Amino acid sequence: MTQNPLISVVLATYNGSKYLPEQLDSIYNQTYKNIEVIVCDDKSTDATVEILKRYQETCGLRYYVNEHTQGVIKNFEQGISYATGAYIALSDQDDVWLPNKLALSLEQLRKIECEYTPEVPAISFTDLAVVNEDLTPVHPSYWSYMQLNPEHTQLNRVLVENVVTGCTLLMNKAVVDLALPIPKEALMHDVWFLLVTTCFGKVTYLPEKTVLYRQHSQNVVGARQASWVQKLSSGYAKIKQRKFSLLEPEVKQAESFYRQYLQRLSADPEKKTVLENFISLKGKGFLERKYLLVRHTFYGSTWTKAVNVILRA
Repeated sequence: MTQNPLISVVLATYNGSKYLPEQLDSIYNQTYKNIEVIVCDDKSTDATVEILKRYQETCGLRYYVNEHTQGVIKNFEQGISYATGAYIALSDQDDVWLPNKLALSLEQLRKIECEYTPEVPAISFTDLAVVNEDLTPVHPSYWSYMQLNPEHTQLNRVLVENVVTGCTLLMNKAVVDLALPIPKEALMHDVWFLLVTTCFGKVTYLPEKTVLYRQHSQNVVGARQASWVQKLSSGYAKIKQRKFSLLEPEVKQAESFYRQYLQRLSADPEKKTVLENFISLKGKGFLERKYLLVRHTFYGSTWTKAVNVILRA
């Protein structure tokens, strides 16, 4: 095992000029220095590309501009395809990394590889501190703020709730080799990487906050806190839409995952059955869907989230 392996930091940009320099500076100011920074830009119309050119000249950053707008998932996937490191970290364009982020995450991930083997797909993730657009603290813990339990990385939980925030994720090459290509049914790239690693590898986490998670009006996915009353009211209101299920996107993702990895899943009948039970929601009636969710514990970290998932089914 190489003592100081190369980490590829993959950043996806789109009209991110306002906060991008601060994020790039925080990456280059990491205590862990053996990194390459790869940026895929999704045809920005602001000053993003000019900023990338400047960092290319001063720091050796590599950047690529897509011929056509691809969206955040495919933009990250494209960037990952250019990575040459043994490990890959994902970065948003508007956060700030704390100096020891990569060092801590790599140390945690390599514990897993030492316990098993470097060939096992493995990811590590951490907590974040929530801040506003000026980096003023909003909440000391994203997990607490969003009521997430980082221990809920079992397949039945991951199918309905993602506890991994992509900008804290560090994964080894084995995850990338197994997870790509990401299908169009994937809800988000970090969800897909978590699904793959939950089924076929090892997931570990650190409670330390390694990122200042900036909240502003242009976030693609952000920290949006709701009261338990709002969560339950939202779930109840969605019942009235009378669709097959408002978990349909999650079920479609599970179906795609099942098709893509059917041969590999055959070696793990327990996980194969979990996926089949979740996919079967599509063909069940209103009450039976709710019964199956409870029976197989297909719900999130808190009782309000559990009730909300059940109401959505």
